[in-house]
Amino acid sequence: MISFKKALKITTTLGLVSVMAFAFGNCRGHKDFEKRIEWVTSKLTSKLDLDDAQKAKLESIKAELIAKHKEMKPKHESWAKELATQIRSEKIDTKYLDKMSLERETRHQEMRKFFQTKLVEFHAVLKPEQREKFAELVEKFASRHQSPEE
Repeated sequence: MISFKKALKITTTLGLVSVMAFAFGNCRGHKDFEKRIEWVTSKLTSKLDLDDAQKAKLESIKAELIAKHKEMKPKHESWAKELATQIRSEKIDTKYLDKMSLERETRHQEMRKFFQTKLVEFHAVLKPEQREKFAELVEKFASRHQSPEE
């Protein structure tokens, strides 16, 4: 039997992953990050019936996420180019690939932590009934985007 703290941590982690998928997944076919974020914020605004202060907070978070994404995007693009260079070379340098992978994992962790901070900020301005509706939206989204084996 697992402890309450561990169960809470597992639940929080799964919720965060689901929310990240909701925010960063392929929402309505939008491949462009800004369009996905716009779609998500629009959906949250309408489905959660946000008041003006909540809308302002969500807009602020949206702007911060877009700025962070723009900051990280060149690093992501350079990663693909560096990988392609390795593939084209006579021999792949596995130590270099390991270094690239570690750097990429570090960026992913940084983005995950940044997103988590923004999720906490948004959660703090929601009323209990809005939190429940938000949780339902996350569960609905996750159920549609899970593979059959899960």
